[in-house]
Amino acid sequence: MRTRSESGKPVFAKDIRKITLLRLTDKLTLILFAILFAASIVGYVVLVTQFDFTVYTGLPVMATPFFIIGVIYYIVNRRYISGIFIIALSLVAFFLMPVSVLFIVYLLVCSEGVAAMVEVLQRLSFYSILETISNVNTKSRMSFKDRVVVFFFNIPVDLDTRSLAIDTDISRGKLPWKDMAYTIFLALVFCMFLWIYVFLNPSISLGTKGVPIYTFTIILYLAVLVMPWTIFSTVNARISTDYRDFRLYSGLLETFKRMFLPIFAAILFLIIALSSGPDNYYYIGMSLVMIVVMIVFTSVMYYTSNEIVLVNDIIDKWSDFHPVDLYSGFDSEHGKSTLDENVPGTPRRDPRECFEPDIRIRR
Repeated sequence: MRTRSESGKPVFAKDIRKITLLRLTDKLTLILFAILFAASIVGYVVLVTQFDFTVYTGLPVMATPFFIIGVIYYIVNRRYISGIFIIALSLVAFFLMPVSVLFIVYLLVCSEGVAAMVEVLQRLSFYSILETISNVNTKSRMSFKDRVVVFFFNIPVDLDTRSLAIDTDISRGKLPWKDMAYTIFLALVFCMFLWIYVFLNPSISLGTKGVPIYTFTIILYLAVLVMPWTIFSTVNARISTDYRDFRLYSGLLETFKRMFLPIFAAILFLIIALSSGPDNYYYIGMSLVMIVVMIVFTSVMYYTSNEIVLVNDIIDKWSDFHPVDLYSGFDSEHGKSTLDENVPGTPRRDPRECFEPDIRIRR
C-alpha cells in the first residue's frame, strides 16, 4: 500500500514476504537436536566427573543427537533392510572386537544424522543470508548480523549486492562427483587444520590414552560446521556485476584462507606431537584416517539423500525471493511501477529498491 509523506515522496508499507525453506519436519528436527545436545552435554559432564571416564572415552555420549536423528531417518524412509543389516553387523562385530561397534554406528547411523542436520542448517540459513547480503551495501549503518555476513563472505564495499543470482537450471541425473570431491577436499582441509590447532596444541593437554575411535564424535561436529556452506557453491550463488561476477563461495574460501594463514604453527604443533613418542604416531595416523573416512561417508550420504531435494526447493523459491530484474517495470518519469498490482501473480520486489537508491561506502 502506498501513501504520501509530508514531503510528497512515496512511502511504502513493508510487505516483504519472508522466504523460508524450513518444513515442519525440519523444525522438529532442530528442536529435537537442541534437546538431545543439551542432554548429551549433561551426560558427558557426569561421566567424566563422577565415573571413571577420560575426556576421550566419554565422547561417544556426545554423538547421541546424530545417532537418534539417524535412526529416525532410517525409520521415516523405511530403510528397514539397511537397519537390520546394521544391527546384524554390529552383533557380529561385538563378539569379534567390541569397540568396532562404535565404528559401525558412527559410519552408518551417525553420518546419516549429520547429513540430515546439514540439510536442515542449509534450509535455515540460505535465504536468510541472501536477504542480508542483498541489503547490506544499501544501509547507512550495518547491524551485527550484517557485519558477520560481510566478514565471512568477504564482500567488497563497492558492490551493488542487490544484483544476486543463482543457477536455476541445475539437474541431477547422476551423482555430482566433481562437487562431491570438492566438498570432501575442503572439509578435510578445514577439519585437519582445526584438529591440529586444538588437539595437537602443546598448550592443551588432553592426553591421548584410550582408543582413538572415540574421537569420531568430534569429527561429526566438525562436518556439521563445514558442510552447510557448500550449498552456495552448488547453486553458484553470486553477485552479478558488469565485469566478473562475485561468487559468494569464493569469498567464503578467501575468509577461510585468512583464518588459516598461520600454517607454520600447525606444522610446528604436528612436529612436536610426532616427537613426543611412538604412541602419538598411532594416535595421529588413526585420527587422520577417521577424518577422511567420516567426511567421505557423510558427503556420499548427503549428496545421495539430501542435496537434490534441497536444491529443487531453493530453485522453486527463487522466483519469490528475486522475481524480476532490478528496477524492472519502474517508470522513472512518473515515479512508480508500471506493473498492475491488482493482477494476481504480479512479481513484487521491495519498493524501497526502486526509489532513491543509496549505496554508501562503509567506513
